[in-house]
Amino acid sequence: MRRPPACVEFVARTHGLVSLAIGGSILLLHGLTRNLPGIEFGARTYYWAGGLAGLYLLAAGLVWIGAPFGPLLSRVCSLLYLPRPSFGTPVWQSMDMPEFRAHFRRRSLQQEAPSLKDDRSAK
Repeated sequence: MRRPPACVEFVARTHGLVSLAIGGSILLLHGLTRNLPGIEFGARTYYWAGGLAGLYLLAAGLVWIGAPFGPLLSRVCSLLYLPRPSFGTPVWQSMDMPEFRAHFRRRSLQQEAPSLKDDRSAK
């Protein structure tokens, strides 16, 4: 498998690191608060936080491989970064680059190419 362009790597790694940060926070808070009687987190807290970490990990994977749903999920996940312009602006600018868009177009063109060959050979 080829390496994706630098802007795609940057966006995918950013989502992956946010996923790791969420997962690490879950573990840290659980470790620090499990024996404290006044602070309790229910199972739903862990489900939501784990789901959020999974969503960011999924976004990272879809962006990395160039899946068609990747850009949309990446934009949704990047909304978290907007309150911090020094963090969010490079991510949004990377997603606006032509190389980023082309990474997803190439994938869809490669999937359509075999069907075009079959149509031409049938004639």
